[in-house]
Amino acid sequence: MARSIGKLLGPTLMVWSLLGCGGMGPTTFFHQDYDFGYLERVAVVPLENLTADQGAAFRATRMLITEILATDAFEVVEPGETARVLAEVGMVRAGELTQEQLTRIGKELGVQGIFLGSVDESNTVRSGSSTVNVVTMTLRLVETDTGATVWSATHTEGGRGFWATAFGTGDRSMGEVTRACISRLLGTLVK
Repeated sequence: MARSIGKLLGPTLMVWSLLGCGGMGPTTFFHQDYDFGYLERVAVVPLENLTADQGAAFRATRMLITEILATDAFEVVEPGETARVLAEVGMVRAGELTQEQLTRIGKELGVQGIFLGSVDESNTVRSGSSTVNVVTMTLRLVETDTGATVWSATHTEGGRGFWATAFGTGDRSMGEVTRACISRLLGTLVK
């Protein structure tokens, strides 16, 4: 009897563990000659929204600031101060900032780095009777002496967690998926 339970339990546990895994990790770029120890103070430019979800970038920007602060790796300029300087520079879209504008923003804010990026996907995917929240984000860190990108990463987060898949419990909320995506991205920069 114990032997037949063992034969059944082993494959069942393997299937359950595989259901909770999947997808690919973040795609990252590091400037190999840059000394990241130089970064102490950073600014976060509001993320661009490339999705139909109108609030996706605003929510993600706020979460990004909190997650950066939680790493305790950098001091982060207050969002209002960043917005003031961006207005003075005449920023239209973060992706259109020139190297000259980035270095000027860096000097005015007294930062060594600027986080920029976009929310590329933020939606709910339906498959049969279940739904899954999916978020794709691209973040990059630009150093302000030259305006060069020193780190960049893209990641898609979504899918049902292990327990949701195994036991049919609820999916992660869009906020949870967004936060997990940001955490995975920053995890490639700050260990």
